[in-house]
Amino acid sequence: MIKASKKSMRRELRRKTEEFLSRGGEIKRHVAGETGEPTDKPRSRAVFVTGEPRQTRTYVNDVVSNLDSRKKKKTSQPAPKAKKRPVKKIIYDDFGEPLREVWAEE
Repeated sequence: MIKASKKSMRRELRRKTEEFLSRGGEIKRHVAGETGEPTDKPRSRAVFVTGEPRQTRTYVNDVVSNLDSRKKKKTSQPAPKAKKRPVKKIIYDDFGEPLREVWAEE
């Protein structure tokens, strides 16, 4: 399928509009905010609105305070200390050449 250019689409739209008007069609202008729904009937519900009742909402403050209280309970116990393992370090001279290796605590 070949994609039509904007210029050809405009030309086709203009041709169809002129054809519609030549057959006796009429173009009506509407002001901004005007609706095509009838005024004597109530407005229809939006598609995403369901007939189900609203669910009760959970307040964020309650959830946050609950999480904070759980966090405080966990941190009340001291964490076990990790054993320090010796680490090999290389000692360099002033010129960047390695001199020796030394085992040191972290």
